[in-house]
Amino acid sequence: MKNVSTRLLLSCAALGVAGGILFIVNAYIGGSVLAVAPVFYGLTLGVYFVPGAIAQYLFRRGGVAVLVAAISGLVAAAFQPLGFWAALIAVGIGLVQEIPFAIGRYRHFPVWLFLVGAVISGVILAAGMYRLIGTHALDALGGIILLVGSVASPVIFTIVALALARALAATGVARGIARPAGTAAPRR
Repeated sequence: MKNVSTRLLLSCAALGVAGGILFIVNAYIGGSVLAVAPVFYGLTLGVYFVPGAIAQYLFRRGGVAVLVAAISGLVAAAFQPLGFWAALIAVGIGLVQEIPFAIGRYRHFPVWLFLVGAVISGVILAAGMYRLIGTHALDALGGIILLVGSVASPVIFTIVALALARALAATGVARGIARPAGTAAPRR
C-alpha cells in the first residue's frame, strides 16, 4: 500500500472502528450461541467478513481488507474474551479476503469474485470449526449443520456487506479515493 492518502487511511479507520464494534457484539452473541447451541455457532462467524468486504468494494485497492480487519480486531480485542487473538483472527480473515483479488492483481472487483472468496473462506472456516467443535461435541447431523452454517455464513454476510457498500458508495463517501474499475495499481 504505497502512496496511500490520508483520506483513504481515515476511511479505513472509520470502517475498522465500526467493524470492531460489530465484532464486540458478535463475540458475546457467538459465545452465547456456542454455549447454548454449538451446532449453530458457524452461522455467527460470517460477521467477521463484513468490514473487509465493504472496504474492498468501496475502495477497490489492495490491502484495504487486511487494514480494516486489523483495525476492527484491535478495537474489539480490549472488549471481548478472546483478547488479542481477536485481532489475529481478524487479520487472518482479511488476508484470506485479499487472495482472490491479489491473484487478479487488484484489477477487477466483480461481485462473483467476492462470493467465490467467501465460499473458499467458508470452507476453510468450516474445517477449522469442525475440528474445534464438531469432532467432540456434536453428532453427525450436528456436524453437518455446523459445516453448512460455517460455509454459508461468510457468503451471506458478504452479500450483506456488498449491499451496505453499495449504499455507502451511493452517498459518495468513496468519491475520489476509490480506484476506477478495471485499473491496476500504479507501478513504481
